[in-house]
Amino acid sequence: MNLAELIRQTTAPDVCFLESRGNVRGLVALLTTKDYKTRNAAADALGRLGNPALTTLHIRAGLGSAPERIGILEALARIRNPASVPYLSKVLTGDPASEIRWIAAIALGEIGGEEAIQALRAGLRDRDKYVRFGSAKALYGLGWIPHDPEEEVRLMVARQAWSAIPGFGAVPALVLTEYLDDPDPGIRRAVVSVLGMLGDPVTEKSCDKAMRDPDPSVRWAASLAFPHCQVPRMYLPGAMSRRPRTGKSLYVAVFLNFFFLGLGYNYLGKWWGFLLFQVNLNTIMLLSLIYKTFLPYPISLGVSTVAAFHTWHIMRGMPDI
Repeated sequence: MNLAELIRQTTAPDVCFLESRGNVRGLVALLTTKDYKTRNAAADALGRLGNPALTTLHIRAGLGSAPERIGILEALARIRNPASVPYLSKVLTGDPASEIRWIAAIALGEIGGEEAIQALRAGLRDRDKYVRFGSAKALYGLGWIPHDPEEEVRLMVARQAWSAIPGFGAVPALVLTEYLDDPDPGIRRAVVSVLGMLGDPVTEKSCDKAMRDPDPSVRWAASLAFPHCQVPRMYLPGAMSRRPRTGKSLYVAVFLNFFFLGLGYNYLGKWWGFLLFQVNLNTIMLLSLIYKTFLPYPISLGVSTVAAFHTWHIMRGMPDI
């Protein structure tokens, strides 16, 4: 045994000692340690302590930093006490951190019960794809069966089982259109493709929205998909023309190169742009000091004017995807 291992063993927290003393606070503190085995041992010890530990964990479930709360929710998941369901449900439906909501969904799946299932059904509507996925996996583990086609679609979207969606009848296409606002462009792209395969005319209005998506891959998927929904191809360019412009601004690049020669090129991603800016600035200062004149400034302005026109020319040919 080397010295590092000896030090680690002698300084490792004694979970059994803390449990024997009923030291809930000490065990809760161990839930934030990086060592997975220590966290598990602390969670198991808290579970064996029973109600005194649960009271503290329930209070702390909504307080503290994200790592602390994740450790607390992990402990509740391992304890599997039905009394924790109301607290976990509140976290799943209201916490601002997606990681916290995700672990709450997993914990509810570990505990089970009708109240947990109701909270997890709400989790299928979460804005974050990881929370939806965690809720779907928890419901699947609990043997839950969707009540109607809408919940079936939401479950498939949460699991990202895109190929299975067009496979069953009476797909509520309008439910899918809700996911065109998803933060993840990959989700929006997949939804657009599925809507195209469904070919439901009810989604025609969604074409305009998808063609105005800020992500170019979503717009491309829409251009391929929506003609199957009886959307005339002639309407696609007009919809796309109203998209938000996400590329570099022509006017910003010209302004920078005119007043700060080189920074406009740097703004466009040219690595040598900042180098040109430094060379121009140092040259002006050096010549001004040597010749005691302001002549370098108008000369530099003339060069900047040429650079501004050059910037205008090259950007006019750059597509805004």
